[in-house]
Amino acid sequence: MRGGLLLALALVAAAAGAQARPDDRPPLISTAEANALASELSGASAKRTVEALSRHHRMRGSEGYRVAAELIRDRLAAYGLAEVEIISLPADGKIFYGTQRSRPAWNASFAELWEQKQEGGRWTDAARIASWAEQPISLAQDSVSGRAEADLVDVGAGTAEADYAGKSVRGRLVLVSAQPGAAAPLAIGKYGAAGIVSWAQNQKQAWWGEDRDLVRWGHLDTWENPTFAFMVSPARASGWKERLARGETVRLRARVEAGRTPGAYLIPTAVIPGVDRAHEIVFSCHLDHPNPGANDNASGCAGILEIARGLNALIKSGKLPQPKRTIRFIWPCEVECTISLLNARPIFATRTLATVHLDMIGGNPAITRSVLRVEGSPPSLPSFVGDVAFSIARWVNGQTMAYADTGEASFPLVDPQGEKDALRAKVGGFSEGSDHQVWAEGSWRVPVIYVADWPDRYIHTNRDVPANIDPTKVKRAMFIAAASAWYLANLDDSDRGELVGVMTAESSERYADTARQWTAMGVTDVAEGEIGNVQANNLRYENAVLASVRRFGIDPVVDLTNRDMNASDYTHPPVDPIYATVYRRVATLRGPMDGFGYSWLDDHLKNAGIARPALLDRPSGRDGPSFGYETLNLVDGRRSVQDIRNALASTVAPAPLEEVAQYLATLERLGVIERKPR
Repeated sequence: MRGGLLLALALVAAAAGAQARPDDRPPLISTAEANALASELSGASAKRTVEALSRHHRMRGSEGYRVAAELIRDRLAAYGLAEVEIISLPADGKIFYGTQRSRPAWNASFAELWEQKQEGGRWTDAARIASWAEQPISLAQDSVSGRAEADLVDVGAGTAEADYAGKSVRGRLVLVSAQPGAAAPLAIGKYGAAGIVSWAQNQKQAWWGEDRDLVRWGHLDTWENPTFAFMVSPARASGWKERLARGETVRLRARVEAGRTPGAYLIPTAVIPGVDRAHEIVFSCHLDHPNPGANDNASGCAGILEIARGLNALIKSGKLPQPKRTIRFIWPCEVECTISLLNARPIFATRTLATVHLDMIGGNPAITRSVLRVEGSPPSLPSFVGDVAFSIARWVNGQTMAYADTGEASFPLVDPQGEKDALRAKVGGFSEGSDHQVWAEGSWRVPVIYVADWPDRYIHTNRDVPANIDPTKVKRAMFIAAASAWYLANLDDSDRGELVGVMTAESSERYADTARQWTAMGVTDVAEGEIGNVQANNLRYENAVLASVRRFGIDPVVDLTNRDMNASDYTHPPVDPIYATVYRRVATLRGPMDGFGYSWLDDHLKNAGIARPALLDRPSGRDGPSFGYETLNLVDGRRSVQDIRNALASTVAPAPLEEVAQYLATLERLGVIERKPR
């Protein structure tokens, strides 16, 4: 660890001349700028937008999504932003945008599921179980039209051959505990069921399974095993399972009118023009989600809309100047729209210096149990951009804690219609799960700030409702995002002094985190040479963070030493020459290996008859990137296979060198990467 500590001490020395900052003065931005943002941004106003968006079932390409996109566009125009438009990208299931296969639009007009009873020798409707008109989330996404009046058969999870042993399901409806898409290959494709009824529960968190009335969002595959599926609560399914176990008949009638058609990815966007029109700071979210989808992600969409309104109003009134760099706002559908946009309009990536992504920012912790996370770029993309947000978020934590403790703070950031609890945001690190990982992916390498709630006991269910949203929480999340973006939009050489102090503090935080991790592991549990590898990679990473200010046209904040140091300088050279191989990305294929609703990697592995690489099934650390995502990100035309393995060991988790080499060789066979000529 000595290298990381020396670097931290060097940064402290470089910052020693910087003026001390009182706790009530915000970091990086001025007190006047902080006051302007705190006064203008309204959590209550954002919550009203959440209520408006939550009325619509916002599936990609759907009528509900179109209405939501037009709502965003119309409000941007009313707020006076520039270059307001809805970008339309064709999506028909055939067009590819890099690694994302476009998915056709999906709409439903009618869906009902009834339980029947026998009267006078015939079955008649007795109770309506699910209705598209009343609760759209009860129909699984990508369901197609169909009808059935049939008995219900319990097949457990429905994902293994053993689940169907001794059971006749052809022409019947099957009850499954798995997601419909996971059960469909056997239930529909092999055994000929008429349709699926799923009681899949929400993501596993501490509160998983406690609320047995939750109806979860369901998914079917867009292309294979077309069928329909209804989603019901665990309580409903439990009653049926008990009756079936007693030998009773459960008879259901299902009718669905839905399907997929050629459509378009609709992406609202607008800008606040900067003096420099060639470089942008981007705000992003994801507009798609089932009704109601309040926290996930009407809250993030409403948040960047309110930031757009607030910043533009402050600039128009003269309370803030025109920013040096342009600020752009984008509302795509999750992941697939962002991959498609960056491939179809590559200028969006080339002119973006940083992206601030908001995904779930308003869950009231007393209801949703949510914790706001403020994260940065993956380890493969060292950047000071995350340090900016971390510093501001830590200050907001302190201000809101002081207010909760004493009733006094310079910046309590409380909305009149919201709560007064301390924020307690978790600050630092990186995790996957939304569009920010696309911007930061090795194809584009745009530094990111990610502001998001996790966990939330109600996301992806019928109870993700506007009543769960706390205007104060939204206001604080918006402030962190807006203040960070405003600083980045105006950063120049005059800001170097305080920026050094911020980077010093965050470097020390990372050093402390690493020290705690290794202390917990115990030296005796660490493979020989691994501690030296981590030391080397930490030093390389921190040097790269310092150098990252060049992206903004600024010279590094301190003199860099050993800036080209590689982890391999601290380890023995590889015995096998294959581990010295250096790969680079194939420029014509851009995007992550797994998009949304389509996995480029799995599709091409299947078509090529290649087994899934073992590295992809290796569990990574509790927090941080996955092996598959980060390994490909580390392919840069400079690192060898050995270097990539060493970097993974210090940031994701230790992995066998052979597995890393196998995965990279597989990507080479599929044409994703190529060997760099010697």
